Amino acid sequence: MRTNLNQATFNIISHGLHGMAQEMGEKLVRSAYSTIIREARDCSTSFLDRNGRIIAQAQFCPIHMNSFGKVFEAFAAKFDLSTIKPNEGLITNDPYHGAQHLNDIVLFTPVFYRDKLLAFSASLGHHIDVGGGAAGPNASATDVFSEGLRIPLCRFDVDRDLGDGLLEQFIRINVRPPDDVMGDIYAQLAANRTGQARFIEMLDRFGEETALAAARDLQDYSERLARDAVRAIPDGVYRAEDFVDDNGFTADPLRVSVKITIDGDEIEIDFEGSSPQTKGMINSPHASTVSAAYGAIAILLGGGRIPVNDGLYRPIRSVKVPYGSFLNPSQPRAVRARNNACHRVYNSIMLAMSEVVPNQVLTSGHDTTNAIGMGHMGADRYRVYMEVVGGGWGASAGSDGADVVDGYAGNCSNVPVESLEADYPFMRVEEYALRRGSAGAGKHRGGLGARRVYRIMDDGVTFNSYSDRFKIRPWGLFGGKPGANSRFVVERDGEQINLPSKGNTELRRGDRLVIETAGGGGYGDPRDRDPKLVRDDLEQALITTDDRSIVQ
Repeated sequence: MRTNLNQATFNIISHGLHGMAQEMGEKLVRSAYSTIIREARDCSTSFLDRNGRIIAQAQFCPIHMNSFGKVFEAFAAKFDLSTIKPNEGLITNDPYHGAQHLNDIVLFTPVFYRDKLLAFSASLGHHIDVGGGAAGPNASATDVFSEGLRIPLCRFDVDRDLGDGLLEQFIRINVRPPDDVMGDIYAQLAANRTGQARFIEMLDRFGEETALAAARDLQDYSERLARDAVRAIPDGVYRAEDFVDDNGFTADPLRVSVKITIDGDEIEIDFEGSSPQTKGMINSPHASTVSAAYGAIAILLGGGRIPVNDGLYRPIRSVKVPYGSFLNPSQPRAVRARNNACHRVYNSIMLAMSEVVPNQVLTSGHDTTNAIGMGHMGADRYRVYMEVVGGGWGASAGSDGADVVDGYAGNCSNVPVESLEADYPFMRVEEYALRRGSAGAGKHRGGLGARRVYRIMDDGVTFNSYSDRFKIRPWGLFGGKPGANSRFVVERDGEQINLPSKGNTELRRGDRLVIETAGGGGYGDPRDRDPKLVRDDLEQALITTDDRSIVQ
């Protein structure tokens, strides 16, 4: 329902709400201890109304889209949140109760104004370690218990349960770098309190009734834009499928099958026909699959221009994910690497919609979470390194793919080499470069992947990883060529040891660990590419002379 707010007041408050959510995210990043949050920005922040409907969300990780609402639903089903007190909070990382995987800890805190509960601040951080069988991804995990500490839906008192309290002490004793993990949780708390303070300032300035009315209008505004965009797509049923390489135990690919129904101004998404739940950590919990689908639809509808809130999702009538599939597994399946399945959710939706909105889709690329971690127990303490090394994006109808960026669902940033070497003395980065020849040819070429080489400086370092696109190359569209595969290699004593995409490997002093990520697929016939662009790429050494026969 629209209110009688004037346009100027609505614009000021709506932009203020978005800025508030974004400031929460920046506070989290700047307060964090671990490189995965403070440098890679693997986190998200959101502001919700008292009923758990998203008012504003910062532009950080698309895979977290609407995940705050799903987790809130789980909390609301367990607790009477009308009785929550100002100094209480809600925390969990349980992928089977609305969260995504164990490293993603979600924190809600209530926002009171004149003794009345009006809203909730929320933050999500990917934590560097949550215990489990490896310092990083545990590729041998066959259940969620092997992946680390599982925090149930927990309502806690900040003063009583943090510090020397049970909650903090319980977390500390179960993780390898407790100061980093708890430091990041306190950074989340600081982010939440930033949202609370800014919203109270807004309430003081505009009044409770006006501010809350503007928040509702903002949700309705996003809904109108989203419905208009859906209405512009021809009614029909559109299908596609894409594949994850394997589950880390067998060679069989895993299918993501999607059927999208456009009916007027509403969408239905159905993943019937996707592969059954599987051994290993590649399964995706329901909340992650739904979030990935929402993220893809949001890009298709508005290109990222529609404000992210509850209204953006209202045209999506349903997302059907068969229970017992690897996109909606039963407890207690392992789910750490769920993002690779989620990227195929994104890919399959893009491929299906390329029939009717070809100018709005991207081809496939390094659309995977290329998660690499190393652990080392030094003389002073345990150090855990975790990073997502990006690759080439797929091309589109209007441009080449971006070079060396994280996958669409992750959107994490590059971690500077100087920061890595300062925090992790057991490694040294000897090379970080564009991976020439990795891009798929096309009228618009795909983005280039990355090449990063680590020199291992100590014995006893473990390399723990999950990735994809090692076997199935990123596809192109409308005559565009596929991008190159990813690969991991250890160079030791003059030999090259090829590593799997998902594994745990013991490294030695002097080893060179080579990470090469996939390039993006091309868009359109390579023969239609502007010759000047080919010459420019050759002059800048972005492609090699061997590629010239492909791109002309």
